[in-house]
Amino acid sequence: MVISIDGPAASGKSTTAKLLAKKLSYIHLNTGLFYRLVTYIFIKENLFDSNQETIDNFFNNNKLELRGSNLDEVFWNDINVSSFLSSNAINEKIHIISNNAMIREKLVSMQRLIGTGNNIVCEGRDIGSVVYPDADFKFFLIADLESRVKRRFIEEKKNNPSLIIENVRESLTSRDFNDTNRSNSPLLKPSDSIEVDTTNMTIELQVDHIYKLIKQDVK
Repeated sequence: MVISIDGPAASGKSTTAKLLAKKLSYIHLNTGLFYRLVTYIFIKENLFDSNQETIDNFFNNNKLELRGSNLDEVFWNDINVSSFLSSNAINEKIHIISNNAMIREKLVSMQRLIGTGNNIVCEGRDIGSVVYPDADFKFFLIADLESRVKRRFIEEKKNNPSLIIENVRESLTSRDFNDTNRSNSPLLKPSDSIEVDTTNMTIELQVDHIYKLIKQDVK
């Protein structure tokens, strides 16, 4: 069974998907980790001017893997780089990677392979619309901008004590615009998905709400 959870940045997708997968004893797949990994490598190797041939060579010559019981350990050529993927530099450059049609095509293929024959909870921005259009359950999480700003600020402040909340607001506003307006796999609510407004919900309430919807439907 495949359960897709889509939504804008800081709407609670990742934590909800991770906890829901644990509650269901499913595999959790955070597709954003692939995009963060590729962004990290492109920064390290200065590959942002890549063309089709270069990108083909990149995927042929580099081993990109998600490991661990929750698929949250990220490896580049057998080296664990998980701790490097939440940097500001990646946040600022990831839209270049996510907007690249050639890269998205490669990564979508990798994501689909993980879902083959497995029970997974998968989250991102185009899971129900592109990666798994035939998912058994589709959820689309939303939340107002201010609640998402506060969540992201609290999350990033731990690693960046000098962070200013206005910078977080600007970053999320820019990310929302890019995600909804990009020509390739834009963020959109699949017509057959269930919308969940998480503005006034704790993570626990989000997980329980979605869990109950799934359980009542599979009885």
